[in-house]
Order: sequence, then C-alpha cells, then structure tokens
Amino acid sequence: MNNASIILFIVGTVVLIFSFSLKMSNFLDVRSIFLEHFSVFKGNPLQLVSIFIVPVLFSIGILNIRCVDSEILNNLNIILSILIAMFFSTLSILCAFADKDNKISKYKQLLKETFNATIFEALVCLLLLFISFVTLFIGEFKQSLYLQIISGSIYYLAIVAVLNILVIIKRLKVLFENK
Repeated sequence: MNNASIILFIVGTVVLIFSFSLKMSNFLDVRSIFLEHFSVFKGNPLQLVSIFIVPVLFSIGILNIRCVDSEILNNLNIILSILIAMFFSTLSILCAFADKDNKISKYKQLLKETFNATIFEALVCLLLLFISFVTLFIGEFKQSLYLQIISGSIYYLAIVAVLNILVIIKRLKVLFENK
C-alpha cells in the first residue's frame, strides 16, 4: 500500500468522524444516538460494564488466540449483512408500534429506548462492516501491530454487537407482552 492511499484514507476517515459527531447534524446525529443509548444504563453501572467493558477482556483473549484473516472477515461480512437487514426490519416493526394509540408513558419510553438501541446496534454493525471491508481491501494479514489493533477492534465490536442484541431482544419481549 502506498503513502498516498494511506493519507487519503486517514483524511477521509477524519472527515467522516467529524461530520458524524457534530451536534445536531442534519446528516446523521451519531452523537445523540450514542448518548441516548448510554443513558439507558445510567441506573445500572454493572450492566454498562458488562456490555461495554467486559468485551475488551474477551477481545484481548481472542486476539491472543488468533488475529483476523480473510476467512473470518468474509464470514463476518455475511453475518453482518443479515443482521443489518434484520435491524432495519425491526425498526419498521417498532414504527408500527409507535403508530398505535398507547397513552402509557412507560411504554412510550421503552419503545423509544428500544428504537434507539436498534439504531445503535445497526450503527455498530455498519462500523464493523466498514472496518472489515477496509481490512479485506488492504489485504495485509501478516502478523503486525496494525493487524492486532484491527483484530482487537473487530472482536470488541462483534462482542458488543452480540451483547446489545440481547438487550434488544429483552426490550422487544417486554414491548410485545405489554402492547
């Protein structure tokens, strides 16, 4: 990979991160999605640690066993594509729930939190898919610090995605039981 490609990639990534993190962005307000998702865990720090800190330990352990390679990334891309489609389908179902005339404020709050958790999950999967594609396109699978950082990031995001799926399933179950 030449230096011009590296520079272009870094500049593009910085511009995307900056445009996504702007407050009240018309493009995509990723910042508020993350803040709203983390606010769900405000009352229970143990859940926050379980879902966002414990995966660091798992990813380091997995990283010591094996770094990502093209086979892992290809399988991951297939799974992520299916999950992203599932999350968008879930969002449409949640929109149908929002249309119903439900006056219970706890139900509306749970619906909003579930909707936000699903959007958060879709964003995590899209980020994971982006990192996976870039790693596949670069094609550097020799043992290096770069590969270890990318592998650790991919493993961390994948574990966070799985744990957040459990959060969404629990919330959907409660929504369906109380509709």
